[in-house]
Amino acid sequence: MRKAMHILGGNGLQEGPEDVLSHYDRIYTHPYFGQTFLAGALAIIGYPDSLHPSAGDVHSIEMLWLIPRVIMGLLAVVDTFLVYKIAERRYTNNNRTIALVASVLFAVMPISWITRMVLLDSILLPFLLSSILFADYLKDSKYNHNSNKKIAIIFLSGIFLGLAIFTKIPAFTVIPLVGVLIYTNSSSHKLRNVGLWFIPVVLIPLIWPGYSLAAGQYDQWLDGVLWEAGRGGEAFNGLSKAIYSLLKWIRCL
Repeated sequence: MRKAMHILGGNGLQEGPEDVLSHYDRIYTHPYFGQTFLAGALAIIGYPDSLHPSAGDVHSIEMLWLIPRVIMGLLAVVDTFLVYKIAERRYTNNNRTIALVASVLFAVMPISWITRMVLLDSILLPFLLSSILFADYLKDSKYNHNSNKKIAIIFLSGIFLGLAIFTKIPAFTVIPLVGVLIYTNSSSHKLRNVGLWFIPVVLIPLIWPGYSLAAGQYDQWLDGVLWEAGRGGEAFNGLSKAIYSLLKWIRCL
C-alpha cells in the first residue's frame, strides 16, 4: 500500500531512501507490477479523495482500509473461477463436478485465506493461474491447428507468467510447470513453442534490473534482492521465519 500510494502521489515507480522505513534501509525489494496494478485499481475509483477522509472521522478511516481489502476479495473471486476453469479443462469431457469441487476447496481452505489480504501474493495469483489456463487451452484442436491462434495463446501464457514474476520474483518457480504444459500440449514444434513462450517470461521481469541499470543503482538492486531473499540473514533462516510467521497467523484465525 505504501508503494501504491507513492505512485498515486505522482512520485514514480521507485521509492527513494527518504521514503522507506529506517530499519528497512533498502529501496529495491520487489518488482513494480504489484504496486502499479494496485495503484491503477485505486486510481479508477478516485482513492483516497473519493472517500473524503478526515482526521477524527472513524468511518472514513475504516473505509480507507476496507477498499483495498475489497479489491483483494474481488481478485480472490477471479482466482476461484480460474481454478474452476483449469480443473474443468485438465479432466476429460470437461468434468464440471471435479472443477466445482476443486474451486470450492480452494475457496474455503484456511491456507487460501491469505489471498484476501493486501499482499503481492494476492495480486500475482490470478496472473499465474491465467498462465496455466492458457497453457491448457493450447491442447484444444481449434487452437493447436491454427498457427496464429496457437502463437497468441503461447504468448498470452508467457505474458501472464511474466507479469506474475514481475509482481513477486518467487513466482519463477512455476516456470517448469507451465513450460511442461506448453511442451506436452503442443502437437508439433514443441521446442519452438516453449522458446516463444519463454521470451515474455524472461523479458518482462528484466524491466526491474534494467531500470536499476539505467538509474545507475544496480549495486543497490543486487543488495536489495539478496537481502530480501534471506530477509536480512541467511536464506534458510529467512525461509524458516516466513513459514513460522505464516503458521502463527493461521493459528490466530
